[in-house]
Amino acid sequence: MSKRAIRMAAMAGTVGLLGTVAAACGSHPAAAAQPLAVINGQALTKADWQVAVNATDLLQGVTMATSKTAEKQQVKQLATEVAVEQYALQQHWVTKAKAASEAKTFVEQNATTALGGAKQMQVTLKKQHLSVATFTQFMTQQMELQAAFAHATKGIKPVTKAEALAYYNKNASRFPQPAQDKMRMILVKTKPLAQTIESELKAGGSWTVLAKKYSGDPASKNKGGEYGWVNTGSASGYVPGFYNEMDKLKAGQYGIGYSKQYGYFVIQVQATKPAGTEPFSKVQTQIESGLQQQKQDAAFQSFSNNIAKKFHIKLNV
Repeated sequence: MSKRAIRMAAMAGTVGLLGTVAAACGSHPAAAAQPLAVINGQALTKADWQVAVNATDLLQGVTMATSKTAEKQQVKQLATEVAVEQYALQQHWVTKAKAASEAKTFVEQNATTALGGAKQMQVTLKKQHLSVATFTQFMTQQMELQAAFAHATKGIKPVTKAEALAYYNKNASRFPQPAQDKMRMILVKTKPLAQTIESELKAGGSWTVLAKKYSGDPASKNKGGEYGWVNTGSASGYVPGFYNEMDKLKAGQYGIGYSKQYGYFVIQVQATKPAGTEPFSKVQTQIESGLQQQKQDAAFQSFSNNIAKKFHIKLNV
């Protein structure tokens, strides 16, 4: 489970992937006769765990496992994160007031927008057995974790180009580049018109003039029908009637594809590229970001484990 995802969901202002159950402990130790865990006197109840699971389901967009085995693992994780939150507050890296304010802003601005407005957010939260108050509390604790994360990772140096290149050379198979065609296209409604345009183009007609005059494709009609390099097959993202025809063509050849939804495509493949490996220049930023995340997560995990050892944590699962 990735801790960074939850911090990014909270701090980047987007409700998206959430890779961990984060602490959602309540403030009432007597809420359950037998809490799932007690961290320095602070109880983690069954209800607290359920809030964390439900909020994570909402943000991650998947249903988390709630078996006894999964519950035990999640409660252990939650207990460690409660200890980290307590430590962050003790060290004055963040205050409860500041964390609550940041969480309130996140919910009111980012979460509300992402979930379709205030009313729709309430409907969505209710489906997850959450209220605005419990969700805001959940996010408050994420802000406390974020403060600890920032402190634990502040000394980590940025990934260098040399490190990224070494990773790329060792893992080149992870960066495949599918076969591609450089193509241009004019979209029309009837086959006779498509055939006429194809004949004019083959005779030397202007793509710029003909596309602007006839094409029903707003994305390319004012660019001479140009689409540049596109992936072949379904990886192109286009309808089968288009890419099946395009994939038959060699460089310089013309063809006419058909889609019931769109009509007839007059296609020319200008050049082709075989499948290969993405050049390092195109994936360098992606690699550096991923390696930096790994460094930060490792540092935070080590930091969290050390804090957990220092705190009195009693698990009852």
